[in-house]
Amino acid sequence: MSVQANRRSVMVLYADRLSPASHSVRIVLSEKDINVEIKFVDEDNRPEDLNALNPYYDVLTLIDRDLVLYDGQIIMEYLDERFPFPPLLPVDPIEKAEK
Repeated sequence: MSVQANRRSVMVLYADRLSPASHSVRIVLSEKDINVEIKFVDEDNRPEDLNALNPYYDVLTLIDRDLVLYDGQIIMEYLDERFPFPPLLPVDPIEKAEK
């Protein structure tokens, strides 16, 4: 669930203030202390570039350099792998499966 975007130097998250998935991603960003520009979007007032980046027309979209992700679970997994410290899940696959 990703597409290529124009090169950007700052990570940008388009989020809905009330969406549980958006809250989850913002919690991960906060726990990992990741510098990100958060742009809150209303469904009625969506930026044109967001419609072009997200083929499902969802608000939740993360842009990191030339990568665009638009599924909450995939965004959180990407952030945990790209910024491994502190880990959100155990590194050992067996421990991870038990959590």
